[in-house]
Amino acid sequence: MKKYTDIDIVAELQKLVDSHVDSYKEDFDIDKRIIRRAAESQNPEDKTLMWFCRPHGTHCLNENQVFIQGTRDHNTFRFYAEQTYDECVARVIVPKTVKRGKVFGDVFEINYREQAANVAQNAVAPDHDRLTFADGFVLEAPCRSSFDEAMALVSEHGGVQAHRTLPKDAEALSEVLTKQKSRRDRLPEAERTEVLSPLPVAELRKYEAVKKAHPDALVCFAQNGYFELYGKDAEKAAPLLGTKLLEKKVRGKPSVPVTGFRESAWVAGSHKLWKSGVDVFLSKDGETFKELKAADYIPVGATLNVDGIKCRIDAVDFAADEVRLTNIEDKNRPIRFSESIQYVRSYVEDAGTAIYDTIPKKPAARESIRDKLKSAQKAQPPHTTKPQKNKGKDMEL
Repeated sequence: MKKYTDIDIVAELQKLVDSHVDSYKEDFDIDKRIIRRAAESQNPEDKTLMWFCRPHGTHCLNENQVFIQGTRDHNTFRFYAEQTYDECVARVIVPKTVKRGKVFGDVFEINYREQAANVAQNAVAPDHDRLTFADGFVLEAPCRSSFDEAMALVSEHGGVQAHRTLPKDAEALSEVLTKQKSRRDRLPEAERTEVLSPLPVAELRKYEAVKKAHPDALVCFAQNGYFELYGKDAEKAAPLLGTKLLEKKVRGKPSVPVTGFRESAWVAGSHKLWKSGVDVFLSKDGETFKELKAADYIPVGATLNVDGIKCRIDAVDFAADEVRLTNIEDKNRPIRFSESIQYVRSYVEDAGTAIYDTIPKKPAARESIRDKLKSAQKAQPPHTTKPQKNKGKDMEL
């Protein structure tokens, strides 16, 4: 038996319906509504459901009510184990939230017949029923007569919206349910098969434009709550991130390798890539989310105090995990030595952004004398000849 946490509950149960239910599959439509209501409910007693399917339908029951004797949920859960030979597959489900129209939560595998025997042995005695009507009116009545009393009030208060049986010993029921939860929480986590949403062609075009603009960087492209890397970037990034290399479908094109990290974990994820000595570019919604330059991780040429000693960073060899430095305290006797990247990086972080101001600026390219003369000649106004004055008198006609 295993557990599946934070998954699409309906999608998980649908697989069981498809493989085990031959007729009355429409029962599952009712279950979907019950599961969604449980996810949206603020009442803890509504949150845990016991679901099972058989060849001719499905049932979704409230765990709280299953463990109270004589309730509809209690009797239904036991019936198929005690009165039939139907092959039933059961799950305990805990809906938690609705995201993008889907109900997410936890699903726990259970053995249906063993659980039915457990219910029969540990269910507690009922006390009375509580019925809530459409207008909010609440009826407290003995279990045997609650239905008849409710029917007499429907014309006045509307239909019954909620029906719950309360136990004689609430503490005993709480203890039973706590033991059930403790038992299933100890189940091992099921190994997950990652299913990724296809990459729309329009998004692929956006990614290709970003990658073209940053060909040498590991491009992390925001999709469905993750920063994803594709192709060769993914193959390089997966071992650095410690993540799986999966396949991403692209509509109308061959699938591509993909890996990545959650958007909420972008700092840790991008820094794992950055410290390997590569440029990292994070793109989201067509905009630059973050850009990390490999040269900034250990800024070559900068002056740095390492353990109180003034040094110049000469070179970084990421493959050898080595930073080459020169002790420049004595200009006449510079001493060259090496340290690990992680060690030097700690001092770079302590120095903050001020370290980048210590990198010598390259002198501007000097214009040659010949080029200066050519520029000056072009700038001079063109030479013109002044007209001569006529010294003779004008001829008379």
